[in-house]
Amino acid sequence: MATATLLDTSQRTVDSPADLYANTVFSGTEGVYLLPHNDTEIERLQRQHRFLKTATYGQLIPSLLQKDAAVLDSGCADGTWLADLGCQHPQGLKLHGVDLTGELFQSTPGLDLRAHDIRTPFPRSWGWSNGFDLVHQRLLIWGITSSEWPSVIHNLLEVVKPGGYIQLVEAEWILPNVPDHLPEQKLLNMVQTWSTESFGADIHVWGRLGKLLQAENCKAITEESFDLGYGATARSQEDKNRSAELWAESFRHLARNIPEGGIPGVAKDAKAYHEFLDRLVIEMKAFGYTPRLKWLRAQKAM
Repeated sequence: MATATLLDTSQRTVDSPADLYANTVFSGTEGVYLLPHNDTEIERLQRQHRFLKTATYGQLIPSLLQKDAAVLDSGCADGTWLADLGCQHPQGLKLHGVDLTGELFQSTPGLDLRAHDIRTPFPRSWGWSNGFDLVHQRLLIWGITSSEWPSVIHNLLEVVKPGGYIQLVEAEWILPNVPDHLPEQKLLNMVQTWSTESFGADIHVWGRLGKLLQAENCKAITEESFDLGYGATARSQEDKNRSAELWAESFRHLARNIPEGGIPGVAKDAKAYHEFLDRLVIEMKAFGYTPRLKWLRAQKAM
């Protein structure tokens, strides 16, 4: 059974924008993945994992897996989701994960973590074709461009067993009809649209995934939604402050990508951008921000 190795970051606080900006270093992923790939980012992702797990009432997958089921986590980061899944299913799962680089993989026994770009087919030498009962992928909207999604889904389905399942987890980040008393969330919509469009990604990709799965002849396509409350709307009392800080921390790194002239309608430069994020944290703590987490699950045809 895999044992989860999670950093204890419950007491960590966001000290200053400068501290966070100093840590936005990439590890072999710049130009491929919009977010940083370093120890600081892994620590943030581990906190995010616990937060997402709370939002889904502790579930990582909709139902129990059979004994000895083979699971692949696409975009596994350091392997935290897989390690936690192993703890929830002590019957001996075969746990595999892939990410762009392997520098930050944890060494938990029972995890097979490999470096691979999911925009390309998996190596035949790995023997993974039609090999997994479940392939899982979570929140890769900032790592996959809009035009790459069809080939990514095809590559993932190539390693799903006939009759097995694929689970794609994304979110409805852009909230429609934001009220006037939440001006920073209106700006947040603009920042998320700007950041994804400048990368070639699609902030609304969650709405396309069902059709992409249909195009691959998948069956039994289902969608389940969860409120993903940040700040005042966080499900857990202990998350009400730190989730708002976690959100802003996720976006500090974009200051390095601000072009000359700034982000239209939001910030003229990096300093103004960090000031916007500071105001956003205050607003989230007071009123909350509640995007919808989307679980799309489909069965590969027999």
